[in-house]
Amino acid sequence: MKRLLVAGLVGAMLVAPRMSRAENITVGMFTPSLPYAGTGARVEAAAKLADHLGAALGGTGVGRVYARATDFAAAVKKGEVGAALVDVAYLSHTPGAYSVVATVVRGGEVARPWQLVSKAGTTLGQLRGKTLLVPTLGGRENDFVYAALLGGELPRDYFAKIDTAPDSVSAVAAVGLGKADAVVVPGGVTLPSGLVSILSLTSAADAVLVVYGNNAALRSKIVAAVTSYQGDSVVGGLRTSDADVVTALARRFVVAIKRGLMVVPAPKLLVGDLLNGHAPTLPRTPGAHFVSHVDFSQVQ
Repeated sequence: MKRLLVAGLVGAMLVAPRMSRAENITVGMFTPSLPYAGTGARVEAAAKLADHLGAALGGTGVGRVYARATDFAAAVKKGEVGAALVDVAYLSHTPGAYSVVATVVRGGEVARPWQLVSKAGTTLGQLRGKTLLVPTLGGRENDFVYAALLGGELPRDYFAKIDTAPDSVSAVAAVGLGKADAVVVPGGVTLPSGLVSILSLTSAADAVLVVYGNNAALRSKIVAAVTSYQGDSVVGGLRTSDADVVTALARRFVVAIKRGLMVVPAPKLLVGDLLNGHAPTLPRTPGAHFVSHVDFSQVQ
């Protein structure tokens, strides 16, 4: 009896840690398009999300904010990030081993049109040959603007230069100070006095929550925790989703070639082809019909 009791206790000790084992997680954040007021606000947002996900895993969470795409990519490659809140614009041209589990809800919406912003009274035609800013994507900013946002409607040399800004807020501030002529940012970004949206562009999701690695149990727990997350004034919450929100924008990086009317060459037709299946019949005409009637009595 004692042996049975001891065996039971040992079994319980071996099983219990597995059932209650806590998991800690590092949550990254690379979201230049989201209109946070500054680095401090981003750090607070990352910490809040990390605390929420850590608690869902029964452990702790650490939030890390990345200002540069290269730093974020390096951390992911080293396995330092278990989950991350990432701009869709960045993921749409960056391959990676991740699973999309949720989309950011901002202002009650999961997607919104991007916009071309410039000084009041400016037209699109007046921006030809000017400098355009875009929140950094970590590369392919030209493709993002000309193909993904504008759909190939403008020539690739329309703007003299497409430059990057650290984030949406600093980008619109630079235009307001005259350091650039225009900027493209997601809708819902507060614009400084004197700036207006002059053109509505492609609609896309702002950012998504992704999970790295192949830990199915961890991913399942994070998915379960998504709907209960209460965010802040920028990221109001999260809504479960999948990779379609990323691929929808990724497809727009390739613009369909617009072709003119197809010129069809004149067909070369043979008489035999035209008469195929038809036996032509021509009525016979008497030979006398072709002879003129002459009065030979008048011939000398």
